[in-house]
Amino acid sequence: MTNGTDTYAALDTMSEEALQAFKVETAGSLLPEDMQERSGDYAVLGTVRPFDAAEPVLVAEGDSWFDYLPGTDIIDCLKKFHNFRIKSFADAGDTLENMIYGTEYGSGFSPKPCQFQLVLEAVDRLRPKVFLFSGGGNDIAGTEFEAYLDHAGTKRPDFLRQTYVEHMFEYFEAMLKDMIDRVLAASPETTIIMHGYAPPLPSGRGVQFLGFKFAGPWLRPALAKKRITDFAMGAAIVARLINRYNAMLGRLAATNSRFLHADLRPLIDPKNDWVNELHLRNSAYARVADHLAAMINSLP
Repeated sequence: MTNGTDTYAALDTMSEEALQAFKVETAGSLLPEDMQERSGDYAVLGTVRPFDAAEPVLVAEGDSWFDYLPGTDIIDCLKKFHNFRIKSFADAGDTLENMIYGTEYGSGFSPKPCQFQLVLEAVDRLRPKVFLFSGGGNDIAGTEFEAYLDHAGTKRPDFLRQTYVEHMFEYFEAMLKDMIDRVLAASPETTIIMHGYAPPLPSGRGVQFLGFKFAGPWLRPALAKKRITDFAMGAAIVARLINRYNAMLGRLAATNSRFLHADLRPLIDPKNDWVNELHLRNSAYARVADHLAAMINSLP
């Protein structure tokens, strides 16, 4: 297992003030005159370098792994530690279906415009070297997770509703194929990089922000409802779904040279890298960003 915790350890001990300064610093493409040397308890990690106007802009769409308010995230770290300029449309809590097709509606039940059209317009305009995509976690965890599970009272051996699992994973694959086709139609030379997730632990921990419960937990409540009380069994069920999701992304990558699957499972320590049921420690997100940066920089 690759472990860069020592390199990024300071990220895990930042004060709330320093963390928000970190996020403000990485929020946009800052001009050289704005990029003055900063002090604070993350200064040891270096500062964002001034951007060269000739450097390529990447486009990103995703969930909280690209947009995580209570901590750092992958996009923050790609900007901070690898100097990428990124036009990001990510929104914490988003699902594949909403990102790709749009599910939100307004008054009178009229559909709201799908944001993915704006994403495609940005891809068409910027012709990025890479389109980064993060999604799927919210389609399995949270309120959706309960639908995958049989009640323990049925005494079914694996606790998973296999017909439902098959249907949902076929649906995920169909949506992602459509996403890939639409991005490449907008910019045929762009490479799409999509990460999978590592199997989280159903710890019952949600997001704590400024001393308050902010969101979650997303896994243990469904397990408790279905009376799946053995922790190891619950963790194994979650791992089966996440491993299957990675396998699906691997198949998509095998059939399209413009789609790359970033398998993060070898990078993430299940015992030490999860700060709650769905999100990583700051240092782990920085390590993931290192991996994605290496993939991006290896492209011709």
